[in-house]
Amino acid sequence: MKFRRTLQPLKGQFELAPYLCVVFVLLFFMLFGGYLVLPVGTRLELPAGGWRIGSWTGEPFLVVAVDAGEQCYFENQIVPDLAALRDRLAARAAAPRGPRRLYLQADRSVRHDKLQELARLAREAGLSEILLGGGGADPAGRAPAGNSP
Repeated sequence: MKFRRTLQPLKGQFELAPYLCVVFVLLFFMLFGGYLVLPVGTRLELPAGGWRIGSWTGEPFLVVAVDAGEQCYFENQIVPDLAALRDRLAARAAAPRGPRRLYLQADRSVRHDKLQELARLAREAGLSEILLGGGGADPAGRAPAGNSP
């Protein structure tokens, strides 16, 4: 016995409304997705200029950030005290082919004493050069986003 098929897919009129509904929902999330989730992080207000002590030659470096409350951050984590920071820097510097430079990003309100203390701590950890970051280009020479002269 042969069954007859009466259903003919895609032979009817094309309905545009369901496709437009999906496209508008996707467009909404693409346009406003950045505003729905706030970025997590700490705001640093770097001093203007972009002058650095030292020069960057393309070798890897470690980055330590200091916010306005003089709280230190290393590898995207808060460091509770300077002894722990020294131990973590020493461990990274002692690794074979480990970085020997420290790029220090400090908020403009950080006291000079704190910067000197961090420089001394980096030397104790075995780092040979400290670069002090400003609001200009980063060590790779790229201009930071959102900073205009």
